[in-house]
Amino acid sequence: DLLPFLELKQPNVSITAYHINNNFDINPETLILGIPLSTCLRFLIPDVVNKGISKILYLDCDIICHGSLSELIDINLEGEIAGVILDSPDMQKRVKQLDYGVDFNGYFNAGVMLINNDEWRKNNVTQESLSMINSGKIFRYADQDVLNILLNGKVKYLQRKFNNKTTLSVNFDAEAKNIDNTIIMHYVTPNKPWYKIFKARYFDRYFNASPWKNNRRFFAPSPSEIRLKAKREIAGKNYSIGLYHYFCYLISKVFRLRF
Repeated sequence: DLLPFLELKQPNVSITAYHINNNFDINPETLILGIPLSTCLRFLIPDVVNKGISKILYLDCDIICHGSLSELIDINLEGEIAGVILDSPDMQKRVKQLDYGVDFNGYFNAGVMLINNDEWRKNNVTQESLSMINSGKIFRYADQDVLNILLNGKVKYLQRKFNNKTTLSVNFDAEAKNIDNTIIMHYVTPNKPWYKIFKARYFDRYFNASPWKNNRRFFAPSPSEIRLKAKREIAGKNYSIGLYHYFCYLISKVFRLRF
């Protein structure tokens, strides 16, 4: 439904929808860990948009902008394919064990990329990416692994404040912990801020000011998160809240309901 986007239009804001046909195929065997096919659409961006656009800021849908993007947009990418932000040391260790034959000390998270469209096209990244991911080899982190392999040594590393990875939890306020010195907050893992069980007041502020503010939001990503919340509340002697969540856990587990 594109109608809500029309509410965002302003004199200095234009919105263009690009429709991708059904011929966009990705090897399903490499889409593990719950990674959807749509994540690979980022391969196509520089080839789809107007050729007169020199740079594009790609953002995953699970982010919020908590400050001005002017510093990021003004970064000079001359000779580099993209501006990227290093992934966490733990993630780099995990990827290193996959033995892709690339030095992954510079492994980056592809959820935020400032793309130099001219260099992307010059290096034929779109076609190279599609060929690699459909080669039959399994890439654990799908398109992110492919982009790290193809762009190795051809990127500019940017400050972490432009992609501050945050893992929400029912046990503590991860958002508040990570918000300082953050321009772009990236909610990684399946624990997304649109699930009401998580404390995410910064996300809530933007959501409640958006055209989607009246859309239904599910309570939790899985029954296990509801159970963790119940245990947390009972441990804190909030017995009524804890028992309520435990009841919700049992209902969702037994009847496989989402609410």
